[in-house]
Amino acid sequence: MRHLVFALLAILSNIPIAAAQTRELQNIYDRPTLEYWGQRYQRSTSRILDEVIWPNLLENERRDLGGKPVLQFPLFGEGHSHSYPLLFYHPYGQRTVVLPAFSLKLLDDLCVAYAWLQLKGYAIETISEYTALLKYGKVPSGSFPPPLKALKIPDNALGDREVEETSLGHFVTARTFLLLHEMGHFLRDSAPKSLEESVRNESAADLFAARVMQRTPLPPTGALVFFIADAHWSALPGDPSKTHPLTGARLTALAGHVDSLTLAAKLRKLGEIVDDPELRLALVATGKAGDLEALGPRRPGELPRHASAPSPGAAGQLFHGVYRGQMVQFLDPEPRPIEATFERRDDRVTGRYTFGLGFGTITNGQIVGQQLRFHWEWAGNYGQGVLQAQPDGSFSGTWGYREATSGAGTWTGRRAER
Repeated sequence: MRHLVFALLAILSNIPIAAAQTRELQNIYDRPTLEYWGQRYQRSTSRILDEVIWPNLLENERRDLGGKPVLQFPLFGEGHSHSYPLLFYHPYGQRTVVLPAFSLKLLDDLCVAYAWLQLKGYAIETISEYTALLKYGKVPSGSFPPPLKALKIPDNALGDREVEETSLGHFVTARTFLLLHEMGHFLRDSAPKSLEESVRNESAADLFAARVMQRTPLPPTGALVFFIADAHWSALPGDPSKTHPLTGARLTALAGHVDSLTLAAKLRKLGEIVDDPELRLALVATGKAGDLEALGPRRPGELPRHASAPSPGAAGQLFHGVYRGQMVQFLDPEPRPIEATFERRDDRVTGRYTFGLGFGTITNGQIVGQQLRFHWEWAGNYGQGVLQAQPDGSFSGTWGYREATSGAGTWTGRRAER
């Protein structure tokens, strides 16, 4: 996948890594919802500080911290927080930690989604796809839906006791880690003067949090959920607004202070993704080419499915319906699975396709004899293609960039029933 992503994206270089459009995300939840949950989070998070964190600090740590921090729970954070959904911070020069109700609610829901998907045997990649859409996708009319609705998590998910206990564990340990992380900043409370200093500060705060959590029975499992979701905002370098940069070295250092071998391995794996420029491009592409309707649960390795289906059409009509096959990109000869849904009206064809990184579109399709000529678009890139129907009902063909119909790769497919 790495070489395929690089080949598809680097040739045209149409996707800026750090240049996401400004967007308002605060409407994901209505105000009464945030007010209700904000009060609950204030009580439970304060208990985490009083009953979990403070008793496990050493005397010199309490002294250096200057006493317990003041916790603030506004509905939203300050500044660019409306476009930065998972924002937890402390104002420089103050012994205050700000935990906006909006950010806590989003993190809470993501912990529920992570627990339900994992326990039911579904892929957790849809969580990252959702947050990629928040960062890079087209804003739907009104607002993005909240994560549990977008990911099609059942309304009664928390009725499953195992899901309830697992998600609560993730949310508690995430808040414990985040509180300790911000308290770790108190020990070097000055604005960083460079990106390198900022990275060092973040890593030092991570390690302070991890060391304290090692004295408790709580592994920082929830921190993994947070980092998976926040990677779209924090991981990309070169943006001066990134006050909490996320790097592979930072995650690897944190993994070295985690007792759970499984969690440590997952943190290192996420660190590899964060540091890999090709995979970062894939994250951007997933958001740009993503579709909210395709975020429903799917099994590991399964391609995303769009909810809409083509009209019935004539029985066996050529280039109409769902086709599954393989795509080969000439710079990466390993075949990749691809699924397309064609909609044919007379000799005209439109459609959608996916190879695992969001959806592309087929437009201006024209059938001439047994051949389909079409225009494709995906994540800001575009080109042409030609598919030739075969006697057994399958097709094979080529695709190219811009005005070319070949030169980029091949595409084969066969009609499939959903």
